[in-house]
Amino acid sequence: MKGMNYMQMDVLLIVLLYEILTIVGVGWYLSKREKNNFLSSEEEDSFILAGRGMNTTQVGVTLALTMLGSAHIWGTTANAAFVGATAVWFGLACTVMMVVITQMTGPWVRKLGTSTTPEFIGLLYGKKSRIIISCVMGPLIFGLLMLETQVIGITFAAMTGWDIGLGCLVGGIFGIGYVLFAGMKEVSWLNMINAALMYIALILTAVALFFVLPGGWDAVANHYTSMDQEYMLSIFGTPDILFAFALPTIITTTFFQGISQMGLHTAIAAKNATTVRKSLLIAGPVNGLFCIIPTLIGLAAMSIPQFAQLGPALASPVMLVSLLPKPLVILLLAGFLGALLSTFAMTSLAPATIIVKDLYVSLYKPNASEKEQTKMVRIAILILSVIAIAVTVSFQPDVITAINWIFSWMIPVFSISIIGLFWKRSEAAALITMFLCWALNCLWSMTSFPTIIGMDNVHVAIMSLIVSVISGILLTFFLPGKPGFFSENVHKTQEVGGKIA
Repeated sequence: MKGMNYMQMDVLLIVLLYEILTIVGVGWYLSKREKNNFLSSEEEDSFILAGRGMNTTQVGVTLALTMLGSAHIWGTTANAAFVGATAVWFGLACTVMMVVITQMTGPWVRKLGTSTTPEFIGLLYGKKSRIIISCVMGPLIFGLLMLETQVIGITFAAMTGWDIGLGCLVGGIFGIGYVLFAGMKEVSWLNMINAALMYIALILTAVALFFVLPGGWDAVANHYTSMDQEYMLSIFGTPDILFAFALPTIITTTFFQGISQMGLHTAIAAKNATTVRKSLLIAGPVNGLFCIIPTLIGLAAMSIPQFAQLGPALASPVMLVSLLPKPLVILLLAGFLGALLSTFAMTSLAPATIIVKDLYVSLYKPNASEKEQTKMVRIAILILSVIAIAVTVSFQPDVITAINWIFSWMIPVFSISIIGLFWKRSEAAALITMFLCWALNCLWSMTSFPTIIGMDNVHVAIMSLIVSVISGILLTFFLPGKPGFFSENVHKTQEVGGKIA
């Protein structure tokens, strides 16, 4: 990558100027508005959860862009190199995920007034479960933060010809700024701006590619046909691809983000549960439809030798920079970078919230003021981001593979949550189920055990779902416990300021 120059410096400067102006401008505006309205950091969860006052548009767009990061953008273009048009199933998976978050788990946590997912689990099963989930979920989301940092680095590498590591450093600095000034409020406002810009740019890019691709889309189709890879042009691919990619992607995406702090943070920050439910009309289409055009871009890039030789990670961004008109390149990369920075912001804010709310406040300082909690979250964001940047500079795993592995860890947490809400709560059953599935995840992913038993084509997510359901049901049935949360009188509550009344 060194010495290569894919883009003129003026384009880079315009993209960076856009990010600086929006980040600083929105932060300044929100600070001024709060000052004029006599608000302060003492307002309950103002920085962390936007005072629990986000409206339907803010919730829908923020939820969509929080999940619209590395996997959607360059992850999908790279994945198209391996599974072809079947890569759009990631968008379908995210649509299912949005339904689960906005219609099920999101309204539940908002009604109960919890600040974090571990707190929600603790409400069901006890403090021990809350701490264990905190210590597992925080690092998992931090893993996603490193992946987002990597893809931001890829974006800068495509724009400049820099090493990906240098791109991670510069992009990480902007990612920190995206959330550090005004927290969740700033993220929501920036998301609305960047979502509009990104979709305008994406639609224009799809149109432009009809004219700038060498030989047009017919040449792309002929490339795969001539190599006897017609399946690459079908969203159904082959049965093996559907079983190995599409099905696990739906399972991992839905069951991780449906219960993770990253997935539910926006719902917790909403005005009320009704706002969360209504946000599906925005979050579903904005997020779910996105994968279509990146999949086409990935197929096109890998059909052109000069770009394909760069590898799946860089082929698509370099093709776009090389073929598209400069104004459109600026628009597209500014929108993409904004979406990536949004996800970077949430993958730093979510684990920082867990560290402060579930560990610092819960274990060490239960009387910590809002001002102190805000300060601690800001410090945690900085530390986590710096570590992510430092690690990502030298360690760059395959994005989709890493994400699916990380996502598999929350499958048992989702299962025991449903069991504990609607049937029966046994902390022993829940803990055994989680640790059993986590051990299976490591065994399945890090050893040759699947090959030894002849199941190497079965994704770990499928096995984790099967084991978590069977183990969760059987252990809960035989071990002593309390009635399900929603079957007890404690569920007969009304929402007053986001707390249980």
